[in-house]
Amino acid sequence: MKGKKIMVLVMACMLLLGCLGVSASAVQPQEPSDVVITATNRFNTTVPANTAVQTGNSFSLYPGDVVTIKATYAPFSVNMDIGLIAPNGLFYCLSGSNGVFDESIEVDQRGQYTLAIRNRSSVSITVSGHVTY
Repeated sequence: MKGKKIMVLVMACMLLLGCLGVSASAVQPQEPSDVVITATNRFNTTVPANTAVQTGNSFSLYPGDVVTIKATYAPFSVNMDIGLIAPNGLFYCLSGSNGVFDESIEVDQRGQYTLAIRNRSSVSITVSGHVTY
């Protein structure tokens, strides 16, 4: 019995000494890597003849962000533009052809942007697609 008590005491001392020998240090935070977050908004709208409409909500962009717009429209033969209304109020747009629009726009200023569609024809058009930013 006396041997067990001595053995338990020796083990307890070894455990205590082992805990005292452990060093602790603060963990240095890792540098953040480049994180790319994208969002996609779908749209489906009718644009009356010779008018422009804004679609959906505005979204926040930074210089160098790229917005990709993919859409189809009918009738295929109309003249139309799709683009972004920038924070300065200007409409930066590109034209589609043969019922298809697949373009990207790089922005150069920080702020809220809105997707807009301009129908330059004398008939109403239907446009659907998505914008990724």
